[in-house]
Amino acid sequence: MEEQGKIISSCDVDSNLALQIWTRGKTPRLSLHNKVKNSRKLIPLSWVEKRSRTLSINGKKPGETLTYSVNDFEPAISKILTEYFARTNFKVKYFKLVIDLDRAMHRPEPVMSKSDFAMMTDEKRSALWIADCSGADKNAGIFRPFFPLTPEEAEVVIEARLKFTGAAMRTTEGFFKTGVPEILKRENPSRWLNTVRVTAAAMMLGFSYCGADGTKTADSLWTAGEKPVNLNPNVTVLKTPEKKLSIHDPDMLRLGHKLTAYIRHCYRLDDVSVSYVADSGKELQEAGFSRTRRIDFNTGTLGDVPYRVTFYVNETEGVTAFGCNPRMQTARHTGDMMITLPTETFNAAMNDDTLGGASINEFYTITRLLWAKQFREWFTSIAPYVRKFAGLAE
Repeated sequence: MEEQGKIISSCDVDSNLALQIWTRGKTPRLSLHNKVKNSRKLIPLSWVEKRSRTLSINGKKPGETLTYSVNDFEPAISKILTEYFARTNFKVKYFKLVIDLDRAMHRPEPVMSKSDFAMMTDEKRSALWIADCSGADKNAGIFRPFFPLTPEEAEVVIEARLKFTGAAMRTTEGFFKTGVPEILKRENPSRWLNTVRVTAAAMMLGFSYCGADGTKTADSLWTAGEKPVNLNPNVTVLKTPEKKLSIHDPDMLRLGHKLTAYIRHCYRLDDVSVSYVADSGKELQEAGFSRTRRIDFNTGTLGDVPYRVTFYVNETEGVTAFGCNPRMQTARHTGDMMITLPTETFNAAMNDDTLGGASINEFYTITRLLWAKQFREWFTSIAPYVRKFAGLAE
């Protein structure tokens, strides 16, 4: 293993097991060092996202088996990642990615006419800001937040600050000149600073991209701007180009859209319940819900397989529910996925997802609420591992 790469940091869990960070210049791996057998196993850091996982190894005594939970590893992983941050070029690359991700998240989508609000593409609907140029003067406009502002945010994100003049000012560069992103991070760091920093750390360190494999993108983040090894002195080797980060990039599309869905809906998520049952239709009808309609969702919207989604409503209780039946076997859960939330919350979420467009877009909002829930669960799992070095606001 040492010939292929090197161990950067190590921490004993106990006298039988040590956790280490191993790298060979790209995305690091977690090394499980069985000190009894003096053997190592390399795994991606995404393995520790699932807190219910356990690891069993043979102990020193004959027939002895030692079992560890992922939670047992949290202090050691936090320590070795913090050491890795300090000892390698990860620190520089990490903070550059934080800046790039922040700019990608705040990139405004232009809207040039009032009618465009009713026909926005999913790409525009996934943006957090709209550069509204729908007035008479197409060279002037206003940046409109495509998310609900908290009362504290509304006090500092005033309309006068968001107005712009000139086509060059409706760009990302123009938006950042308003100072609004920095104001939001200062006034509400849990929403605007911590979220980006944990996501950037996860993207570089080999955690999943909110449940999806991000290895290819993670490796490219490490090698961007560097010259590959030149095996032929007669050939000029150029640096690997640095790719402009976008939440719509195919390699991080799902992560980018889950990130913006979370930013938009984070304050409604406590009202949204996701559970897994053998038969959602039976459960909901026995609970007093009435079925209204059914829609098929393609692969990649609610999960890794297509789903048939049945809409239910309990008018007496004011609750809306969705029974999501996978049409193929999925490794993510057994049975049906069931989503329930107050009807008032669902209607408000749909309004948040339209910004003056069509009043009903149930298909879009169901997926975004679920993605936001998935992002929060993912974020909550990863944050303790990276908190010490990521510069999070407490």
